Amino acid sequence: MKSRVATPLLALLILGLNLWLNAPLFMTGELPFRGSVEGGYVGMARFVAQHPGIWGWNPLPYGGLPVQFMYVPLLPYFTAFFINLLPHDDPAMIYRTIVSLATCLGPVTLFLFVLHFTRSHRWAFLAAVGYSFLSPSYGLFPAVEKDRGLVQLPWRVQVLAKYGEGPHNTGLTLLPMALLALWMAGRKRTFASIFLAAVLLAAIALTNLVAAFALAIASLLLLLAAWGEADFQTWRALGAAGLAYLLACFWFTPPFIGIVAFNWPADSFGYKVGHQQEYALIGMVLGALAIRAIFRYLRASFFLCFVTMAAFVFGWIATGFYVFGIDTIPESRRYAVEFELFLAMALAEILRLAFRSTNSTLRLCAGLTTAMLLIGGSLQIRSYLTQGWDRWRPIPKSSTIEYRLAEWIAQHPPSGRVYATGGLRFRLHSYFDIPQVGGAFETGLRNRVPVDLAYRIRSAHNRNPAYGAEQTLLELKALGAEYVVVHGPNSREYYRDFVQPERLAPMQRVFHVEDDTVYAMPPRRLAFLLRPEEVPSEDIRDNSDVLRRYVAASEDPARQVLQMKWTGANRLEISGDFRQGDVIGVQMNQDPGWKAMQSGAEVPITQDKLGFMVLHPQSRSAAPVELHFGPTFQAVLLALVSISTWCASIFFLFRERRRPA
Repeated sequence: MKSRVATPLLALLILGLNLWLNAPLFMTGELPFRGSVEGGYVGMARFVAQHPGIWGWNPLPYGGLPVQFMYVPLLPYFTAFFINLLPHDDPAMIYRTIVSLATCLGPVTLFLFVLHFTRSHRWAFLAAVGYSFLSPSYGLFPAVEKDRGLVQLPWRVQVLAKYGEGPHNTGLTLLPMALLALWMAGRKRTFASIFLAAVLLAAIALTNLVAAFALAIASLLLLLAAWGEADFQTWRALGAAGLAYLLACFWFTPPFIGIVAFNWPADSFGYKVGHQQEYALIGMVLGALAIRAIFRYLRASFFLCFVTMAAFVFGWIATGFYVFGIDTIPESRRYAVEFELFLAMALAEILRLAFRSTNSTLRLCAGLTTAMLLIGGSLQIRSYLTQGWDRWRPIPKSSTIEYRLAEWIAQHPPSGRVYATGGLRFRLHSYFDIPQVGGAFETGLRNRVPVDLAYRIRSAHNRNPAYGAEQTLLELKALGAEYVVVHGPNSREYYRDFVQPERLAPMQRVFHVEDDTVYAMPPRRLAFLLRPEEVPSEDIRDNSDVLRRYVAASEDPARQVLQMKWTGANRLEISGDFRQGDVIGVQMNQDPGWKAMQSGAEVPITQDKLGFMVLHPQSRSAAPVELHFGPTFQAVLLALVSISTWCASIFFLFRERRRPA
């Protein structure tokens, strides 16, 4: 009875401590860290709140993309539920409250994980409190210490506040519970234990891909550590993993997995498996196997073996990046938070066993180690406790330069798109529904040509002297850009990434505030008539003549003007007088989910070398072309598989509960 009371009370105490220490996360306004991409996730949630279907089309970012490829769904849809439940509250505040609460629950799940294996409330509590206050990454990695920012925060809170790592932190909080459930699934002889593990595994995968990759690594280490445990059956754990995929396969379709696998290295600063990565991976695997062999020889506990291997592996990944500049796996820098999680558990268990030992030398060493940890972390603890909230208290959204720019654009909406630079491209859709060239999550893109063009424009093609105003304007027009937002060197915006803004001199300056400017071109049409020979059939990134011909056709005043109108969330109508032999160029990404009809007959859709749609309507017809976006047969099939799996699992759960013990 005492344990049943102590566990929830200590968990609430740990949660309360973290809520108090990180109270600014729950205050209204925008945090003063302007490098955060949090607005991108808020924009996704806003769109889902308005269009909740999973098989819809989002026309706002990147020239349009399927909702299913926008991001993994758990946080956007969970946030969207509360946005609709609380329509008068700021969506950004709702989202940040959810991910901040998840971050504050991180030490609680660590406490429960350690408690399960040690059966010691004292040591589980001490591990959670130490994890709440201390971040060894500041002392181990100079680059992390340099990135400390405005205030002293644990690294997991720092990456949330400064960079917007809410989905990753949410997955990190679920990680100990998923691993504990996986361990119990291998030991218990019930379907309920397998189902619980599968649900938690699927939940992390549907929350964040980086956390999902960390889960995959940790799960393999758990199976390795459990090797030889008499009461652990590996096939049951593997069965839970297989069931998790079936539960989540409605989202993780083969096209989604393939596109993410293809894009992730490109979005991870061009990650490639070279000789350095091969040596790093081999060293990491050999190190983990050596630790497992040592613990097997010493007949040490599963728990200590597992957390030690996990701390080593994630520490290897983080150290390789921060100390040696080697990306062992894609985005290695982001796994420092997993390293800290497992290091806290490993240190707590080592100290617990040392203090329990009858060997006085071991107890003395444990005491000295504890003293050194407290002395080394005293500055972090003192700063965290005494710095107050004022230095990182949120500021009014209306006072930020990003919102002022977005508000002006919303008051003067473009007929084309906005080419937003800097952090505005992450935040734009958290404020208003305005189509733009960029967005917040590129890993789900089938068509990367617009992304590559956008980067060329921002960087002046890596400062190529031949890349001047003419080429810049041609590429902007090819992307359907009507407004271009540039942040000057003295802007309050964090990412001032537009190089050589003098290239925009031919454009009109329509709005200027502080050191930030909105440039405009004449209104753009995203649908226009083309002759077949004007459709880009070669890579326009290396062929200016093709690009010039395409843009000239889109601006030709002698051609019939087409009207493009959205008639529903996934329906688009293009009307005009279509001449014989003409095709329709639509500056929107082509996708297999699009179908076009005209007068009851299907209109063929092809893709140009920009990745945009080309419609081939009937000759000499004034009937409008109606486009509809819907799911592919494969998506529907996997959704049925997922629904069937959920129904069958629930049936077996009820059947198991009714069966006599």
